[in-house]
Amino acid sequence: ADSCFNRSWWSQGKYFSLMNNITDSVRTTIGITIGGGGPNPTNPHSFYGNFNGNNHTITLAIRDTTTANSHQSALFGGIYDTLQNLVIDGYVIYVVNDAFGFSTENAGTIINCTNNAYIYSPLRAAGIVGRDPYTANTQIINCKNNGTIEGLISAHGITHSAFYGIVSNCTNTGTIISSGTYGTATGIACIMNNSTLVNCVNSGFIKGSYGSFGICAGVATAGGSQHITIAKCINSGVLGADGCNIGASIVGSISGNVTITDCFYDIQMCKYKAVNNQDHSGVTGLPTHLLMEELAK
Repeated sequence: ADSCFNRSWWSQGKYFSLMNNITDSVRTTIGITIGGGGPNPTNPHSFYGNFNGNNHTITLAIRDTTTANSHQSALFGGIYDTLQNLVIDGYVIYVVNDAFGFSTENAGTIINCTNNAYIYSPLRAAGIVGRDPYTANTQIINCKNNGTIEGLISAHGITHSAFYGIVSNCTNTGTIISSGTYGTATGIACIMNNSTLVNCVNSGFIKGSYGSFGICAGVATAGGSQHITIAKCINSGVLGADGCNIGASIVGSISGNVTITDCFYDIQMCKYKAVNNQDHSGVTGLPTHLLMEELAK
């Protein structure tokens, strides 16, 4: 962490391999949020290396009180290359700004990572990563959230937003809670634009004080060649509670060039319909026993 903070581009081109679990809790975010992203590095103090956890666990005890507006908390302040094969537990608590599990931003690839940590923010929180910073070809693959995620504005099992990337084979089993005035909770992602979301599953309890969504809250394109694909996603989790205003078992609002196919949800567990609380040709509601068969495929 000290090397990233104190030496410009220190991690770029370096490979890191974790050989043991780290149980002496990590208390400081490694690197600084990328801040804008793009095809070229923009913050010399982010993490630009390749980190392989070799399926070991890092225990976090991050409780951040920094008041800087642009500051966010996670294990890494930004991933520009690759983060893979890592488990985290413990907690990330930020009393001022956004909090996430592995990284505040992803401008590269996060693969085979599992969050078991508790994440809390008075603003936005997610189990794996905050967002991709408008960067093409970002990937979140084979990641899983088992932790409880609480964000007063919004809370999400995997990521807050994916603008130009792929989210695939990701799963949420954790409880996702957003209890603010306009709190939005989702199993996988909040916002998607010009991205692909495929083979993702939510089985966790999703409770947003304003909106609860099994897979994603909103997807939209600005026109032109932009396109969003959501395919082969399943929601078997319970959504919402008394007082929740809006919800959808798969996706909330859609706008623009959006394709939704081969998705399923549990009609016994989910009180909301497929998309924007309405039926959709690409989504099938099934009773629990048939949905379990679908999950087993």
